[in-house]
Amino acid sequence: MLKNDSPGTEKLVDSPLGVRNPDSGGSPVGVVRMDPERSYAGIDLLLRQTINREDGSAWDKIKTKIDYTYENIDMALAPLQEKTGFAMEIRARMERGRKLLFKPNLVNPLCIHPQTHGPAMGNTACTEWPFMAALMRWFHDKLGISYHQMAVGEAPTVLTAAANLFSRLNPEGTALTPEAVIEGKSGSFYGGWGFYFVRRYLADSLGPDDGDDPMRGYDESVTGRYIPPGRVRDRLMVYDLNRIYDDPSKGREVKVPNGVNYKSITLHKAVIGGTPGDQADLEDYPGCVLINVPKLKVHCYTLLTNAIKNLGIGLYPMQYAKEGGCTWDYSNPHNEVPGMKGRIPHQVWIPELEPETGLPKRDPNGRYIVTKTGGITATMIDIIEAVNSQGIFSIHIVDAIQATNLDHQGTDMAQKESEGLVFAALDPVAVDHLCARYMFKNVPLKEALEADMDGDEGLFLQAVPVPTVEDKSIVTRTGFDCPLSRDICLDRAQERGLGQKSYCVVGRDAITGRSLASLEGHLGAVEDGVFSELITHALYFDVFKIPWDLQVTTFKYLEAVDTLAGSSFNKEFLQAFDEDGDGIVTYEEMGKKGLATVSLHFGGELVSKLGTEEFGYLRSRFEQQAGMLKISDPSRNAHGHDVLKEYACGFECGVAFKMSQMETESPDPFMPGLIWGKGKWPGLDLARFAALGIAFYGQ
Repeated sequence: MLKNDSPGTEKLVDSPLGVRNPDSGGSPVGVVRMDPERSYAGIDLLLRQTINREDGSAWDKIKTKIDYTYENIDMALAPLQEKTGFAMEIRARMERGRKLLFKPNLVNPLCIHPQTHGPAMGNTACTEWPFMAALMRWFHDKLGISYHQMAVGEAPTVLTAAANLFSRLNPEGTALTPEAVIEGKSGSFYGGWGFYFVRRYLADSLGPDDGDDPMRGYDESVTGRYIPPGRVRDRLMVYDLNRIYDDPSKGREVKVPNGVNYKSITLHKAVIGGTPGDQADLEDYPGCVLINVPKLKVHCYTLLTNAIKNLGIGLYPMQYAKEGGCTWDYSNPHNEVPGMKGRIPHQVWIPELEPETGLPKRDPNGRYIVTKTGGITATMIDIIEAVNSQGIFSIHIVDAIQATNLDHQGTDMAQKESEGLVFAALDPVAVDHLCARYMFKNVPLKEALEADMDGDEGLFLQAVPVPTVEDKSIVTRTGFDCPLSRDICLDRAQERGLGQKSYCVVGRDAITGRSLASLEGHLGAVEDGVFSELITHALYFDVFKIPWDLQVTTFKYLEAVDTLAGSSFNKEFLQAFDEDGDGIVTYEEMGKKGLATVSLHFGGELVSKLGTEEFGYLRSRFEQQAGMLKISDPSRNAHGHDVLKEYACGFECGVAFKMSQMETESPDPFMPGLIWGKGKWPGLDLARFAALGIAFYGQ
């Protein structure tokens, strides 16, 4: 069997699919697999020691972990460079004055707890700052790019509210800027993401002849001194890409080629550059090379959070109002502290809302007034097309060393899954396709072949729990599902020219030393002419959209409940969401009541009050939960709204699943004779009762 030492060059390997050549066509995706424990796992606790005890040994351990990530990330980026020559493309643009702009995913930048300095709820939601440190050092050391030619920019959902919250908590009494929240340190106050520690690591890693200082730019973050990128010569700047309202000259409206939801979008000029033909503006805003650094996560509306979504939602500015004031174009509520990007379509059918209550309007016949859009898929693709139309060169580097399961927002339900992977590509469609296939496949190829499921993604299967009626109990059996088959986002992105779904893997496994490759799309390692799969051992799904992610599980559970109770829950759910009547609910099918839009209204109010009221973190959570519960059942509100009725049923299915995993058995008081726990499922009435308790009191 012929092979050489270069990653991705193996020929004719043995595999469960037979003797095959590894993939060589499509867009190249660089991949490295490393040990999560030697990488950034546990750094949050070491950071607490560093801050609280001024423990130098803890900081040394942090640096050792980041060094490990830095050294091994080369096993993904170097092969990608060999295949694509991206370094030449970057240097050509840097010579024209463009900045290397790193765009992490900081949806909830409450990562360092402002009181304990340990991990906070955003710790599971954000691109890890140690990963960013390793990545920025790679571009500095390997490509010779000065830290003063780099910048960090992000438009996080919770950023403005967090700055207001931390300002109240700051014992020094000074207001914190949004940029200071990204830094994670302002004077003696700690709280936020942690870019200050990225600076500190990069400074410690400089050689004696390096002339750039990554600590320069920190003072600008803390004081709020804004410098357009083109005027920065000796600083590493952080940019709040949300904030355009304070100086409209920071934003520019860009037409969207073939736009579906938007014909034009206003973006921060730090990303897209200055106004064509305006030389002074172009000198201030020369544009960027965009380094997209998503965290691999599940999501409550899309199949996953990755390269496309980190740009496709993450670049919309929260604080831009074409009409002036706080009438934000893309976010809600309309006050100085918006909390969600709730004005951009997150589902196909968008309701018209009552401005005071956030509830959808109804016509004289009682039907909700909705308008059909391209949904969240078009929302994401539109803005990426707008960016691409400005000649922005992008690289997508995915932090999947610890991927996020169960909830992408960083609530107490989210959890980290140690995968040890980094993916890198110039093509966002290809890298998202590979990551989605990895995330939602936990069935080995041999078993998948035996399952013989139809469809293009038929060999990328999830093993899922299947509730089954046996002896008047609902017991757990194992079956198969394929979430990828219900998603059209990547097809639409390919059709609109964002990239191609086809890919080939190049890279190396840092743990075993084996080269990495893909075989008919399956990720694996090659050694001695044998292809071995790399598959996750986790079951990935988002707790807020279980019927979409775990559809076989949900429908089988509802069928089992209907069989025992004589109910019709499964039929009601399908009537609400299955628009074409094929028995399948796709990720585009979210009903015609506006569940996403209304949920984002309540979520926006919650986050806004977090930043505007002294006890907003208590009051707003209760108001959100109570408000959503009211409109889940027409008997709970004066106007008979049932916006979230069927959607709430889906969450209750998730609660039933959790109850089935309990280690003790208990009787179901609503269904005499039914036992739940130890693999047995409760009835839906008991699950609904438990879900109500969770809504008010938490997990």
